[in-house]
Amino acid sequence: MQMNRTVRDFERALEVLVTEKPFEKLTIDQICEEALLHRSSFYRYFHDKYDLLEQTINARLNALWQKASDEDELLEMLLQYVNEHKSFFRHLTTSGSRDSLYTELMRMSTEILMNVRENGPENAKITRALRATKNPQLVASSISGAIMGSLYWWQEQNYELADQEIVDSVKRFVNSLPQGTN
Repeated sequence: MQMNRTVRDFERALEVLVTEKPFEKLTIDQICEEALLHRSSFYRYFHDKYDLLEQTINARLNALWQKASDEDELLEMLLQYVNEHKSFFRHLTTSGSRDSLYTELMRMSTEILMNVRENGPENAKITRALRATKNPQLVASSISGAIMGSLYWWQEQNYELADQEIVDSVKRFVNSLPQGTN
């Protein structure tokens, strides 16, 4: 989907609202009100608020990929982004009817990694690992689990561990991925 001003307005509205209250408690009407757009505009671009969340996360990750020179820098930028937006991420994982969104975030990040498999940089370790395996869905889910688990644990520790320790832990996991044909 091509990015346009309406989509950006909905994404910004979601980000503003999720910094204030748990994602699970947000309604489409609240998102539309914050974006100053009509409900019909929302449904022109998104199926539901989970679709908006997925597209928002995907857009932020793509922006980070474009700025990063390699995977190590991407991981550092991702952790810095999470650190700078703690309130947003805290409200994504607040208890709710969808098991604190953890399962949904895992599904989203696995899907994003499957896209990386198809379109990611050739020299990226994650891309090579996903292309080398006979079961890319399993590897993508494992990578997502390592990243999401680390972020979730970091939040549970009230972000008291230095960013770099989390980055180094995720990098060690990525570096352990097999790069050849399985």
